[in-house]
Amino acid sequence: MDLEDLNRIVAHSQRSAFRLEALQQYLVPQEADEFAQWRAGHPLTLPTPETSPWLARIQAAVACGYRWYRVHLLDRPLSDYVRYELWGYQANQAAGEEIYLADRDAHADLQQLREDFWLIDDTIAIRMIYDDEGHFLRPERAAESARYQEMREIALRHAGSLNEYLARRRPRLTA
Repeated sequence: MDLEDLNRIVAHSQRSAFRLEALQQYLVPQEADEFAQWRAGHPLTLPTPETSPWLARIQAAVACGYRWYRVHLLDRPLSDYVRYELWGYQANQAAGEEIYLADRDAHADLQQLREDFWLIDDTIAIRMIYDDEGHFLRPERAAESARYQEMREIALRHAGSLNEYLARRRPRLTA
């Protein structure tokens, strides 16, 4: 399986795409320049559906009743990458994606959730495989989805919305 396969699965899905993010850093080439600029303290403008095909895709799908949502499990202290991602999540949320965050240390059952994955239409689970530093390696289709549905429910049970998290925790979203 490769990213094109994952993209086709999502494109043909009918109801929802859920993403669990368990890492504290994702070193993907598409974000490298912007992340470096953010870390250097350069002012950045959040993308919009008009400037980002990804956000346009989310906005169009949500407008048709599709549910895009994710939970990112956070460890303390927040990594630079997570703070950058919290800044960027605001654009995804504005496009219609539901963003949830959960502090891993606050709930013992979140400790077991260490695997990144997509759950598409509640039936197709795709594991996202990264190396120890956060470089993406490959997607892998899981044989069954029940385990991933359970992990999703555990994460959602302990998560709050992006807005709630930002208001309560007030993390610094600049370098």
